[in-house]
Amino acid sequence: MTTGELRPDDASDPAEFVEMLRQLKDRSGLTYRQLEQRAASTGDVLARSTAADILRRSTLPRPEVVAAFVRACGAGEQVETWLRARHRLAAGQLAPPSPAADPPPVDPVTTVAPEHSGPARPRWFARPAPVALLVVALLATLGVGFWIERRDDEQGKTAHATDPTASAADGARSPGAGLSQISPARSPHLCLTEGRDRTGQYTKEIAVQRPCTEATPPDTSLVPVADGMFFIHWVHPVLGKGCLTIREEDPGRNFLEPWNVEDCNANRPTQVFHFEPTGANPDAYRIRPDRSELCVGLRDDDNDVANAALVEPCTGGPDQVFLVKALPGN
Repeated sequence: MTTGELRPDDASDPAEFVEMLRQLKDRSGLTYRQLEQRAASTGDVLARSTAADILRRSTLPRPEVVAAFVRACGAGEQVETWLRARHRLAAGQLAPPSPAADPPPVDPVTTVAPEHSGPARPRWFARPAPVALLVVALLATLGVGFWIERRDDEQGKTAHATDPTASAADGARSPGAGLSQISPARSPHLCLTEGRDRTGQYTKEIAVQRPCTEATPPDTSLVPVADGMFFIHWVHPVLGKGCLTIREEDPGRNFLEPWNVEDCNANRPTQVFHFEPTGANPDAYRIRPDRSELCVGLRDDDNDVANAALVEPCTGGPDQVFLVKALPGN
């Protein structure tokens, strides 16, 4: 079969895209079990629970899921069309909001200018070869950091002082400072830690979710800036100390990546995060960049291991709620 009059390129938002996928399944006449079997016969992985789940949501499925679903429905020749439409919608989701007619507050994620006009350098050096590891470790013990320096010569001219009143209201709870564990509330066995973009589009270290038993090093530590506002530091025994920073350039725009701790500044909104209490769980927080309407979430609302954390429009969804627990050693 083909998609017929279904035109995924015309989908105006993720919900409409998912509705077209639902119509594609209806036209195939296949059950979820049959979709799973058809996918397996072509080498795809499409669990029936996954297929059912993506049609219940209004968020974009992962690209590989879209491709497997479309092929299983019998529209294999249209896979490229569906993926092109999904890519367009995903890019639109992560695009920064347009400014309002009246002068809006400074949007840190979209308006802070890059520090350098030349090619971007990696934030964290690549893992050293075994022969060089002893040298790296020795320098680390002497206090030499291995996060790339990103000096901002105009920092003093453009910086805005962090406003403590922008944090939680008086009396609102906030996480404790020090050694911490940050986990997605719906997948508490996973923790935010260092990893790589599994699509391969960005090759440097970023924040991803991995089993907590495999999440160190680096150690994660919250460093207070103001009430409810923190740096998120990573501390590695070899690679040094850095703070998570919102990447503002492609590829990897909106990912969280580590910068050298010497370049962490309370006046950089892309490095300061507000931990906003949410729900009845005293450990549950929504993590928001300073002076921003965005939230930290998980790419494509995905709870798979190694999925990347990123900033995105706040939805109130479960992928934007994190458990923050203090660890022994504070």
